[in-house]
Amino acid sequence: MSTAPGRILVIEDEPTMRLLLQDYLGTLGYEVLGAADGAAALEIAGRERFELAFVDINLPDIQGDEVMRRMRERGIEAALVVVSGNLRDSYEEQIRDLRVHRVLEKPVDLVELGAIARDLLGR
Repeated sequence: MSTAPGRILVIEDEPTMRLLLQDYLGTLGYEVLGAADGAAALEIAGRERFELAFVDINLPDIQGDEVMRRMRERGIEAALVVVSGNLRDSYEEQIRDLRVHRVLEKPVDLVELGAIARDLLGR
């Protein structure tokens, strides 16, 4: 397993949005991994270290809250930020025990995204 300071995992099923987030965070100096669905995210989480994950709640296979739950069960302590275009009050209850740091609504403001990464990663 490799470890790099400032490593971020972007879990987003929409390819354009995933690449946009990855590219933007990369321009800020972070090493960025991308996953198109929950299974890919869990596979990456099993072999790579990262300090922050931006997690879309609505994924095609495994919902984002379940992905985060499984990550926590595996002992992954990365900061978690939920990103969703369809936020509902019910998500707050689903993610309460997962130590989610922030919830962002789509469309994502890239300046805010960068500020959150800096705040959580200390850069």
